[in-house]
Order: sequence, then C-alpha cells, then structure tokens
Amino acid sequence: MSHETDPRRDDLSFDRAIPVTGAATASGPAVRCTACHRAITASYFSVNGEAVCESCLDLVTAISAPVREPAAIAKALLLGFGAALVGAVVYWAVIRFFNLEIGIVAVLNGWMVGKAMRVGAGGRGGRVLQVFAALLTYLSVGMAYVPLVTPASAPIGLSMLISAFVIPIGVVFASLPGGLISALIIGFGMMQAWQLTGTPTLVVQGPFRVGNAPAA
Repeated sequence: MSHETDPRRDDLSFDRAIPVTGAATASGPAVRCTACHRAITASYFSVNGEAVCESCLDLVTAISAPVREPAAIAKALLLGFGAALVGAVVYWAVIRFFNLEIGIVAVLNGWMVGKAMRVGAGGRGGRVLQVFAALLTYLSVGMAYVPLVTPASAPIGLSMLISAFVIPIGVVFASLPGGLISALIIGFGMMQAWQLTGTPTLVVQGPFRVGNAPAA
C-alpha cells in the first residue's frame, strides 16, 4: 500500500523520502517508531523514510491536514504578529544606530514570523497561514521604517499601518536601480515565511514486516 498526503511536524523528519533500510532482522525486532519511540515487533510504515507504527500513522496523517480551525489560525496570527514586531524593532535598530539598510534582515524576519506561526498552529501549516505569514513579513519591514519617517507625536492607528505597507515600495523606487536588490531580499524573506508555514508532501509506504512477522 502506498499513499500520499501533506504534513508538517517539527519533531518528525518528514522532509524527504528515503527508503528504510536495515530496519528489520530475522532474529528479532530492530525497528523503533519515530513518533512514539516504541519498538515495533510486527509491521510498520515508512513515512518519508522514517519508520512509524500503525497506531501512530493515523496521528501523523491527522496533523498533516491544513489548518482550518479559527482558534488555531488566530493563535498563529497572534504569535506571527508578535514576531513581526520583534523583527521590525531589529530592522529599525540596524538602520537607526548603524545607519545601514541591510535588507538581509528581512529574511530573518520571515524566518521568525514563519516559525512563530507554526508554533501557534501546533506545528501544522496551510495556505491561509502562508498568505498571512508573507504579509506579516512584509509588514515587519514596513514597520521598521515608520518611526524613521513619521513624527514621534503622530498617533498610532490605521494610518501608521497603511504607511507600513506603502513605505517599502517607496524606499525601493526611491533607490532604483539598487532598490531592486532590496525588493528581491524582501521577497526572499516573504518566501521564507511562506515555506515555513506550508505543508510538504508526505510519502507513506508499507506496511513492511519486522523480522519474520507477517505484514498486516
């Protein structure tokens, strides 16, 4: 039996498909479940090259489904926005105190936002999270510039949020052709967040026998 679905989980190595080799011997059990870490004595499945027992297979496939629960999405957005704020402060500090506009910080912001949102979603991902992760990464870069171009007495509100979305575009066009490099780096940061909140392909193969035990 072989089937595919789409998972993402931090504590399991399900990033690539590798055949399980040397996992079983005729003399006894030599396979341990990657998920529950218990010895497998009868049969197991290969999930992207990692041995998983039959009881844990349902758990793995369940957590692989895209996030659709409002509570999980809300928590992911909350943590992602917090990470975006931290990233904005870091970016602002680099510009303010070192007088440098290091676009590579945007990649760091994307990584922070993506990781935070995955934690909030319980290690899962999905297209909804990907869209918001990319937007929050872009917003993080924009928020770094807002204090530099907005009077300190200006009230915090919708206008500042709009400014955060508009300013990066202005910075890119104002510094052409060099601004194209900044735009690419910001894009890389957004791509980083997109990838971290996505759902990679999960390849499930099996069942395979352990030793002389018959496969289910």
